[in-house]
Amino acid sequence: MEMMEDINTRSAVLQISGAVSWPGNCYWGPSAVRQVIEAAESRLRRPLVITDPGAWRASSAVVQAALAARSIQDWQVFEGVVANPSLAEVREALRMARHSGCVSIIAVGGGSVIDVAKVVFGCLCSGLEPEELAAPRGQAWLDGPVRPDAPLLLAIPTTSGTGSESSSAALIQGDDGRKHMYRSLRTRPALVALQPDLTLNLPMRPTAQGGFDALLHALGALVNTDCNPIGKAIALHALHACMQALPLVLEKPENLAARTEMQMGAYLAGVAIGISKVDAVHAMCTPLESVADMAHAEVLAPVFRVVSRYTVQTHASVYANTARHLNIAGTGDDHRGAQALIERVEQLARQANISLYLTNLQLSEQQAGQLATQAVQSASMPLNPRRLSHEEIKSLYLQMGN
Repeated sequence: MEMMEDINTRSAVLQISGAVSWPGNCYWGPSAVRQVIEAAESRLRRPLVITDPGAWRASSAVVQAALAARSIQDWQVFEGVVANPSLAEVREALRMARHSGCVSIIAVGGGSVIDVAKVVFGCLCSGLEPEELAAPRGQAWLDGPVRPDAPLLLAIPTTSGTGSESSSAALIQGDDGRKHMYRSLRTRPALVALQPDLTLNLPMRPTAQGGFDALLHALGALVNTDCNPIGKAIALHALHACMQALPLVLEKPENLAARTEMQMGAYLAGVAIGISKVDAVHAMCTPLESVADMAHAEVLAPVFRVVSRYTVQTHASVYANTARHLNIAGTGDDHRGAQALIERVEQLARQANISLYLTNLQLSEQQAGQLATQAVQSASMPLNPRRLSHEEIKSLYLQMGN
């Protein structure tokens, strides 16, 4: 399927069947929001729109017009989501949803918004509280099959970054200060609207950070040891799209064609990690974010710098092959090819004004050890090309400063 045609000529509905569990139907193009609301109309009962103030200001006119066109009037808006959301935002949105009798959710915003929406949706469907959803009882519900008559979760992303609209995971900070992963196909959006013009109003800082996150999602899914060929093919396509589009978006934020490719790259990167997971970069990033008061991409970049260089010491070929696929390295020495890929990614980080060092955080030996204990529990850690021990992970954490 030619997915990069001019968005003014068509929209695409992406579907696949078979052994891979594909995300819900995705409408892509200038009328995607209207198409998603139309497709959901018969099952869109008393929806709650979950969003944040900035995303809602930028997209409310489009969303409200789509709802009005289908005569959907009994909807509410919760716009209290913040960056790096916690259970407090989940509880507030859930309380509003239950009070209003909402049984369907429309997430309008970036990864934080969609993550909150996933957990709220899971609580509505299961009857559980957020704390219970993360406990064994809730995990049993999350692991269950998706009912065809289940209420709907719709996603309208206004950023190009986490790919939460197409992945099965949600990351929420718990009351203990740690980030907790909720992962379930049951809470993955059933319908997604990728409407590129909604990303045009996104400020440069979150644009750059989101794009870098999407790029490392795709790279992690591609270089890890998972052997699913569909996941690898999608990851390569996503990585190529992100590496081509991100510098263009950074140079000209109003470039709709580049925004379009960046949005599709982020979406496909989310699909790829849903199939193949990622590598040690994201596995180590999640625990670190519990102690680093920084944007996700600002934590990712220093982790990437140390993990990639350590990994290629013994497993350069997978990075070198990726570099060749991207035409940034020729045949020959694998270590030179791998280094070319790492340097290109770091160049994009610098172009995005994202530091490759943790300049404002000095980890102690004890902290690094505690973070390493958490990191080894990640499902993606065993998939890193170079297996990392607890002591190696601890050492890498301590190398992220200046």
